[in-house]
Amino acid sequence: MKSLLPRRAVAAALLCALFCGTPSFVYAAGSGWFTTWAGPGRGPGATASNFPAGTTVREPVFASISGDSVRVKFSNAFGTATLTIGPASIGTRLSGSSVIPGTLMALTFGGKSTIDIPPHGLVLSDPVSLTVPALTDVVVSIYLPNGSGESVMYPGANKTTNVGAGDQTQNNDFVQASTSGNGFFLASVEVHSTSGVGMVAAVGDSITQGVGSTGENNRWSDRLAVRVETANAAPLGVIGLGIAGNQLLAGALGNPAALARFDRDVLGMAGLTHVIMADGINDFGATVNNPSSPPDPEDVEYGLRQLVSRAHARGVKVIGTTMGPAFGFRGYEAIDFKRLAYNQWIRTVGMTILDGLIDFDAVLNDPNNPSHMLPQYLTDGIHPNNAGHQAMADAVNLNLFH
Repeated sequence: MKSLLPRRAVAAALLCALFCGTPSFVYAAGSGWFTTWAGPGRGPGATASNFPAGTTVREPVFASISGDSVRVKFSNAFGTATLTIGPASIGTRLSGSSVIPGTLMALTFGGKSTIDIPPHGLVLSDPVSLTVPALTDVVVSIYLPNGSGESVMYPGANKTTNVGAGDQTQNNDFVQASTSGNGFFLASVEVHSTSGVGMVAAVGDSITQGVGSTGENNRWSDRLAVRVETANAAPLGVIGLGIAGNQLLAGALGNPAALARFDRDVLGMAGLTHVIMADGINDFGATVNNPSSPPDPEDVEYGLRQLVSRAHARGVKVIGTTMGPAFGFRGYEAIDFKRLAYNQWIRTVGMTILDGLIDFDAVLNDPNNPSHMLPQYLTDGIHPNNAGHQAMADAVNLNLFH
């Protein structure tokens, strides 16, 4: 596949990415909607969660870009029965499952307080006037008058979802009966901004989900959102779309592959301008018992080419990443030769099709033992700790988002 930019333009862009100073995002400011948070959907095979009639689910999510009003996209993407939602509400989180008094706003759907979402459907609420500051948590509460069947789930990324009885959507304080480490029914939260310039979607596996980090809002995409917000540049949202165990090529309902979920989870997000692709090592990991079997590096490379083509057709830039060290994790040392071959490809040939590169391997590996992670970042061999997630965020040159 030929580069979408002349080689000189690619070289100039790389030089700027390496040597330019404080970023000055070049997209023209204007009125519009931007995704401030999103959750990648997983199917019934990963959840087996059923909620009884008369249940309220309250879910905190991290807002990466500010806005003067907000709307919420709800999902029944993997459902096999109609899902009735409503009432529903959104407010600014105080702490835990509590909402700051005076910020709780009812959500409506075409002016109505309830909505039926058919199997495999999505629905977007009406906008409500609520100021959402960047880098804060908002709380979405969903009342399920009829309960639910098998539920679409998104990874909670160290957030706690609260589940309680009765309609608690207008309660500042929530009375919980149980909790979950996953979230349900939410696809995204969007804010309206007259100064926003775009949105970056980080797509990947468990590392992008935040595994290895502890506490809330410490995965690398969240820390990148903090860097972007504090760079004194025009507002740019950053969302994390990682799913533990995700592969680029293979996967169905339980854990849909990046190729399968790209349109819904990524290209369908409001205000999208950039994608960071950090997926693929689990494709190789699936071959640890027979390392000579496919997929080979060339297969994952071709998968990335497909995603780049689909994104470029929408005017969205794609930033690639190298695969970090995985020695000692579930036998992944057996497929390290595939990881190294892919990293060599993406640093050379891959750069002719991508709009930029983040070398996570160079950040995380131990120079004295390059197939291993630096000891200060180590947890289980592949997932970095909080310091490692921060180092990954710090490695992203913000000029890539021009």
